[in-house]
Amino acid sequence: MRKAHFILITCIALAICVSARFFLEEMQGEKRVPSQPQRIISLAPSATETLFALGLGPQVTGVTTYCAWPEKVKNKPKVAEFSQLNLEAIVRSKPDLAVVPADKPDVCTMIDKLGIPVVTLSTHSIAEYVDDVLALGRAVGRAAEAEAMAAAFRRELEAAQKRAEGRKKPRVLFAVMRGQEGLDHITEFTAVGVDGFYTDLLELAGGENVYTGRLTFPKLSREAVIFLDPDVIVDIMGPFDKPDSVLKQWHSVPSVRAVREGRILLLSDLEDTVPGPRSVVTLSRLARAFYPDEQPASGEQN
Repeated sequence: MRKAHFILITCIALAICVSARFFLEEMQGEKRVPSQPQRIISLAPSATETLFALGLGPQVTGVTTYCAWPEKVKNKPKVAEFSQLNLEAIVRSKPDLAVVPADKPDVCTMIDKLGIPVVTLSTHSIAEYVDDVLALGRAVGRAAEAEAMAAAFRRELEAAQKRAEGRKKPRVLFAVMRGQEGLDHITEFTAVGVDGFYTDLLELAGGENVYTGRLTFPKLSREAVIFLDPDVIVDIMGPFDKPDSVLKQWHSVPSVRAVREGRILLLSDLEDTVPGPRSVVTLSRLARAFYPDEQPASGEQN
């Protein structure tokens, strides 16, 4: 698997993390989340984007090697990959707060042992993510900014619900990675399953997941997509994928309804692969793709 696709699927895998909580254990005195942190390390792209959206970008002093947005993040010191920490770099950055994915308890423990206050951020579902953003905002003096983020999600949710009102839900296949790059036909691919951030996006946008199994990210075959026969196909492309090539792969199953009717949505922007504040854009794109004949609501994002 090429490194770029590894980065893509790892970003998406953040959507299945567990519920968030604050880590306020005692260690040489009680460690508390500072009300105005000045030196923050972020240990996931979703956390980094959230911190910048809350206006805390200048206070971020360390990020992971996979954090890529906003552009100025590229100049921030790298203190970790997703699970592999550079402890020397972390200590050198002298953080007074660390924001860690909630599905990384081992990372939380290591940071905690360094005496650094830790806040975990869940992207297991949109509801959990918004709750955690609000809690983080209140804890670090950015309550207004956090409320604005929550309001953005609510606006897009309301717009999506308005599109879907009284309409038959389209059956949607949501692909997040295809195998065998360079081929002109679909072989094996990974799909969005159940219990995750992207499941929420799909359903909130008014779609019905064509996959009804119990796996979070199932691997499906060419035969599976023919059998499932979705009304709409959504494909999050890798960074080196070309739209024409991806469409050619899907067109290799011409009997599928979504292919016959030209209802294939290709998502290629970074915001579509990182659960976070910009996921409202993805939600809007999905809603428009599911109900293309409806006019955009006032103020809806393009």
